[in-house]
Amino acid sequence: MASGTSDYERFGNEFYIAINSVNYEEKLLPANESGGYTIPKGEGRISIQPAILNYSLSNPLIHVYLKGAKDEGLTAYQVNLTPLSYTNLPYGDYELHIQVLDSITEEVIRDEAFPIYKQPRFSELKAVRFAAFVFMMAAVAFIVWRIIRSTIIARQYEQIREAKEEAERANSAKSRFLANMSHEIRTPINTIMGMDEMILRENRNTAASLYAKAVTGYALTIRRASESLLSLVNDILDLSKIESGKMNLVEQEYATEDLLRSIAVMIRVRADEKGLDFETDIDPNLPKAMYGDEGKIKQVVLNLLTNAVKYTERGSFLLTVKETERKDDICKIHFAVKDTGIGIRPEDMDKLFSAFERLEEKRNSGIQGTGLGLDISRQFVALMGDELRCDSVYGEGSVFYFTIAQKIVDAAPLGEFSAKEEPDARGDDYFPLFAAPEARLLIVDDNDMNLMVISGLLAGTRVQIDTAASGQQCLDLIAQNDYHIVLLDHMMPEMDGIETVHRIRKTHPKLPVFALTANAATNGEAFYIGEGFNGYLSKPIESKKLEMAIFSCLPKELLADPQAVNDPQADFEANGSFAENAADSKTRHILECTAAIDGVNIADGIAYCGTKEAYVKALRTFYETLSDKSGEIEDAFWRGDIEFYTIKVHALKSSARILGIGE
Repeated sequence: MASGTSDYERFGNEFYIAINSVNYEEKLLPANESGGYTIPKGEGRISIQPAILNYSLSNPLIHVYLKGAKDEGLTAYQVNLTPLSYTNLPYGDYELHIQVLDSITEEVIRDEAFPIYKQPRFSELKAVRFAAFVFMMAAVAFIVWRIIRSTIIARQYEQIREAKEEAERANSAKSRFLANMSHEIRTPINTIMGMDEMILRENRNTAASLYAKAVTGYALTIRRASESLLSLVNDILDLSKIESGKMNLVEQEYATEDLLRSIAVMIRVRADEKGLDFETDIDPNLPKAMYGDEGKIKQVVLNLLTNAVKYTERGSFLLTVKETERKDDICKIHFAVKDTGIGIRPEDMDKLFSAFERLEEKRNSGIQGTGLGLDISRQFVALMGDELRCDSVYGEGSVFYFTIAQKIVDAAPLGEFSAKEEPDARGDDYFPLFAAPEARLLIVDDNDMNLMVISGLLAGTRVQIDTAASGQQCLDLIAQNDYHIVLLDHMMPEMDGIETVHRIRKTHPKLPVFALTANAATNGEAFYIGEGFNGYLSKPIESKKLEMAIFSCLPKELLADPQAVNDPQADFEANGSFAENAADSKTRHILECTAAIDGVNIADGIAYCGTKEAYVKALRTFYETLSDKSGEIEDAFWRGDIEFYTIKVHALKSSARILGIGE
């Protein structure tokens, strides 16, 4: 974007429309000089992902179609927009249209077109088609002659009968699955609603410690039920992604011990609840750090261990992780889960990894489950290059196992593994993920309260923080100082975050820069990375995600032990209300007024600000500057400066949400 260009000249109609990506057979295609794309010859799958950045607060209707193709494309609201896909697209010239429609009249408000060219396959050449036609006619004559001499009708009848029976079995399995799913969903929802009612009925006049203990117990039950419900939804989404061909590996570096300990800690709780012995056999020669899809490995192993707990009434189950082969920087890791449960009958083995199937439903009717887990695990393992296998003796137990190849990052041996979780001396209190007193951070936002809140959230990390209120001030500070990371607001007057990061990249191509945004955008992560950011954080900022983003970019030599450099934060007095403990009468007045306003959730505000002290400080700043901000918005409206007006309303929305103000 050229310097000084207005956002509204550049985006027009409050939208920035482009092609985010064009993939052929899962491979990203580059754009040509004219902004179009050339698709290689072949019958493979083409996926076109539009990029629509919405600077308004609306959810517009979008129509995407390929002119020259035989379909009408797709029409959906922005938040529901999916890629436009084709398989076996004929060769020729096409034109991709991305249109913004009026949601009521469906009138075209904005239309952007991009050229697409599909190269011809060998079989689409005229000479080849003529030869194929001659060959096909000869083949047809031969087939007709063979049909006359055979009893194909009888064979077709048998095939139709088998297909009908298979369809009926599949339909019956899905019907049982839907009935079971209804039960599985209702169970955690009933628990959540019941525990919520118990919290509402709890006597608030009882001693504070007893009230807190009771409510905490209800909350933990709600959390377990929510996790169960979330797991169920995730299974359905995973299966949907797999069936649509959108499931891919997400590979990254991971610590072997952290992966195994997180699995052991999560499953040990369930084992203890059922009185089962959970044993581990971990190879001490495993590499300390590897590269692969840690999330899918964890999901598969946890799924197998969870099933072991479900279907084992007494005895034990064992997790084995062994290195079986090492060559150069690649090692093969064998995972196995063995239990002493009910086992699987030989005649049921072929249905074991089928979706929607649950074995011996009458016998296992009291065991929760959807029948999706093993099918998803099987497909995850296949995605990682192996096959999920099972050996079982009915009535004695089963063992599930697979072997995958992982790249070695740190070849040092893991050593003796302990599955016990290290105790946290601070209990459930907040404690920073890291401390880095020598690290230097720049936060750029035109909203003073946002700067204050983000600085407050990072106070425990002890990082050195500089702040800037504009893109130009950001560039000046970067030219004067060395920063380890920059947090850059997207929507700012004069020079927005995108133009700012473009200028940063000219002088500091490797400086980590994260976008701060309250905008909802299709493929937001891909959009911001494509503009030069390392990623983005949505407002209100979640403290854990903020710390993780910074932690991932800081050099290891700057990281210190957070427990050694942090003292416990002083909190408000245990007794008395929030407002009664305020430092002065004006702050008490602001808090009392805020608590009396409908639509304000103080608990959300404290969560977004990090601490009660930070919330009070942010709320007071908001209160004291509100009349000035309101005046700026009103003046911009009446003088017709819609760009400045939109930016200031956007900033007000972010500030209000941070304080828990929903309306």
